[in-house]
Amino acid sequence: MLQVAPIPQTPAEPYAPAKEPLVTTQPTTEVTPEPHILKDLTSVERLLFTKRLRVKSVLFLRGKKNKFLVRTPDQNLVYTVEEQNSWWVGYFCYGLRPLQLHVRDNAGVEVMRINRPYACTSRILPCHLQRIQVFSPPGNPIGTIEQQWAPVRPIYLVKRENGEHAFWLKGPLVTISFFREVRFSVCRADGSPAGSTCKRWQGLLHALFFAPITDRFGIAFDRDLTVEEKALLLAATLLLDYMYYDA
Repeated sequence: MLQVAPIPQTPAEPYAPAKEPLVTTQPTTEVTPEPHILKDLTSVERLLFTKRLRVKSVLFLRGKKNKFLVRTPDQNLVYTVEEQNSWWVGYFCYGLRPLQLHVRDNAGVEVMRINRPYACTSRILPCHLQRIQVFSPPGNPIGTIEQQWAPVRPIYLVKRENGEHAFWLKGPLVTISFFREVRFSVCRADGSPAGSTCKRWQGLLHALFFAPITDRFGIAFDRDLTVEEKALLLAATLLLDYMYYDA
């Protein structure tokens, strides 16, 4: 009988663990947020304003336009504010004239714009009181300042963009700066104090001859306010100057 030879077994291959695919990690780049356009107001708690009338524009019938220099108490320039209006309104409307205020930083970038239409200020017929709009940057509204009717003391309401009440500005019984300082108190919506504006008496000689050409005033507020709130108070301070001290 024929014998069948056994079939040789193939040796088993040694076990090799499966190789995991190499994962390459790309370095993550941290995205730094862009600084706020009103970053210059972050650590500021007091601002000083110097107003200068453009005399050449008045003499050559180009309109009555003011220029403001906004500085900190250590005389660092923060903003430059320039007025723009029609050439004739300054000669007839005086401090009530409609205008636009362009606020620029040291680099010349317009960081804020203030629009003021014409409105009256009569305490007898409060049909159309003052209301200005504040934009930062231009085109983006951040709030308004609205004059409230009051028979004696001037009152202004500062609102945020959503209409929420932010501050009240309340003035004295007499707003004429004659041998004394004039202060408007700034209060939050709940009545707590948040600062004040100040129009200083600079002497009789200045009042008689130089007040229509140059003037100084200021505002102080809490440091912890947001930059938008500080910008609204800055605009309110400019409105008060036009209302009571612009010749």
